[in-house]
Amino acid sequence: MVDVDVQTQDRWRRLDRITGIAGVAATVLLFTPIIAISTLGEPGFDGSRAEAAEFFSAGDTSWVTTAEATAAVGMLAFLWFVACLTTRLRGSEGEPAWRSTVALGSGVLVAAYGVIDASWEAAFNRGSELEPAIAVFAFDLGNLGFANAWVALGSFAIAAGWAILAGRALAAWWAWWAIVAGAGLLVVRFFWEGWAWTAPYFLFWVWVIALAIRLLARRVPAPAPNDLRAQQ
Repeated sequence: MVDVDVQTQDRWRRLDRITGIAGVAATVLLFTPIIAISTLGEPGFDGSRAEAAEFFSAGDTSWVTTAEATAAVGMLAFLWFVACLTTRLRGSEGEPAWRSTVALGSGVLVAAYGVIDASWEAAFNRGSELEPAIAVFAFDLGNLGFANAWVALGSFAIAAGWAILAGRALAAWWAWWAIVAGAGLLVVRFFWEGWAWTAPYFLFWVWVIALAIRLLARRVPAPAPNDLRAQQ
């Protein structure tokens, strides 16, 4: 068993706490506005022009603007979760830590989409003045962007799960949970208009919140230095 300096253990423990806090914050800040906005009568992905126009017109209010801004902050919290988690995984995976690097890049793509994509925000901003043809274009643009984000999210989940398997910082079932959710997200991109996407999507976010609670509640062993790992 490798002895690890107490201060090093404390630093890794602080990283785990930050990761857990960021994961919880991201989930709350993302899903609270999503649930609130859905109460406006959000159509399905195949909604008509009239339904899209009515939806954006109903959302032409100040609280929807606040909700959209909150979701953007939630994506930044998710970026913190991704960066902290992949730092932890890189430490346990060892060099070359390519799985953790792929997970980091994929998570950055997801966060960038969440912050930069403003198709729905623009449509809500003057929703009462929006013509049906423009409304359905903005609606589809936002939905297709969301569907493309599943691919990046799936890549993050698969790479993170694979890194967990390689580094053995957590039990293997944490890794397989993420990998199954990630593979599901890749598959459902081809069936984006239905409701099949909800199963792997929510499976992924349950993994995030469960992992965040795990990191907050229980100590995870600090990763061993790479040169010592090779001797074990």
